Amino acid sequence: MDGSAKIIAIVTGAAGGLGKEFVRQVIDEVDELWAVGRNVEKLEGLKADFGAKILPLQMDLSDTLSYGALEAKLKSESGAFAVEVRWLINNAGSGRFGLSKDFSVQEISDSVTSHCAAAAALCNICIPYMKAGCHIVNVASQSAFSPLPYINLYAATKAFVYSYTRALGEELRESGISVTAVCPGWIKTALLPETLNGLKVKFPLIVSADKVAAKAIKDARRGKARSIYLSSVRCVSWLQRHLPHSLSVKIWADSVKKYL
Repeated sequence: MDGSAKIIAIVTGAAGGLGKEFVRQVIDEVDELWAVGRNVEKLEGLKADFGAKILPLQMDLSDTLSYGALEAKLKSESGAFAVEVRWLINNAGSGRFGLSKDFSVQEISDSVTSHCAAAAALCNICIPYMKAGCHIVNVASQSAFSPLPYINLYAATKAFVYSYTRALGEELRESGISVTAVCPGWIKTALLPETLNGLKVKFPLIVSADKVAAKAIKDARRGKARSIYLSSVRCVSWLQRHLPHSLSVKIWADSVKKYL
């Protein structure tokens, strides 16, 4: 590690299944890892699992005031010594199946804010503390590539994350800061329901969180703009991007509406 600066990683949604695997991937190369999340007990559990490098930061990223708190902490830290954000991993978020009309205004606002505004705001907050060799990893989704009925809100926010991340990567290309959009398919975490409407849900090509995180960090180190685990998921993603949306929307809708 660079003795002239305090090297940190910031991981949002750090206590979830994928977030915890991101923590595991990068903690050895930093002096401190800021684990951002809403559940204090789970954040403290990270400290028990990974040791004193973990700094739990309870924040609700659907509240824009939390961004200022993170910015203030970075400024405070940098007043005492140089700070380098080696890794910013925007992983926070959640979603659910449902008809668009059934989402409350508050749920819509919280989802757009925590997925879209938070990712963009945290990038802008952290970039001044980054240099060549640092990494931004934004978790989008395979769902970013096509409109998807019944997870409409989630897919639309991930489309924003993907587009924003690819454009930001080009803006930062000459700086040497890598920017990677992670676009996984289904990941085996607590966020996925086992049943819907009394039916057991089948998630095709589902994979474990550790494999997605490991591939994402490997791709980020290589400076790749996009990371997709599994060649089969890459194939489906290619089809989503190249088929007429009218066709991909119908295929998706027919496969999931039985659960609702």
